[in-house]
Amino acid sequence: MSATDSTSAEPARGRRARVVIAALLVISALGFAAALVSYRNYAAVWLRPPPRLPPCVLTARRLLSRDEPVTGSIPHVTPDGNTVYLRPAEDRAVSCLGRMSSKVASAYAAAFAELEPTARARALAAALKNQVPQDASADREALASWLLASAAMRALPETPETTAARDEIDQMNACRFAMRSTCPTRPPIPIVVWAAGVPSSLGLLFGAGVGVRALVRFVRERRRRRKAA
Repeated sequence: MSATDSTSAEPARGRRARVVIAALLVISALGFAAALVSYRNYAAVWLRPPPRLPPCVLTARRLLSRDEPVTGSIPHVTPDGNTVYLRPAEDRAVSCLGRMSSKVASAYAAAFAELEPTARARALAAALKNQVPQDASADREALASWLLASAAMRALPETPETTAARDEIDQMNACRFAMRSTCPTRPPIPIVVWAAGVPSSLGLLFGAGVGVRALVRFVRERRRRRKAA
């Protein structure tokens, strides 16, 4: 091969390399986008961050964790239209929930009206399970309901029934939010996140490295030309 042929082959190889790198970057970007969308959809169902709660939840939670040796005297209406009478801590919890959802507050009023520990624990678990929607728009009342129900259950005597009810609401909360507690029914992260995300990330890193090297060569060449001039 002559010197002329060798010289003309260099730009051709450079163009082919640039085309291959550009194609790699496009494929990597598409793969990374697919992995990101898949993970976002998964996290929107199984790994939602806990929402911020009004201060009344923490106050009511603290009061509920202690048993009140008084008779209920504050009226509240249950979902079936009956009037029940709650103690001050229970009234405070129901009123706080009422700022977020009157339906959930009414269900909790009925649960607090149960005086027998097993019945109360089951009613609190049922209120959280059946009255709080699963969609993200209800996350605030879901977290508040769990905090208040768990606090109320701590004031109950330890029995197999109350322990089972407490474990049930803890699992519901763990499967709804991204918290330190584990969710045994949470599915694993979709395989497409790993299958597409990892190689696509490597491809993007490689493309970024090539781009940085090309930029460094361009800057050095420009400086060399300026010095030569």
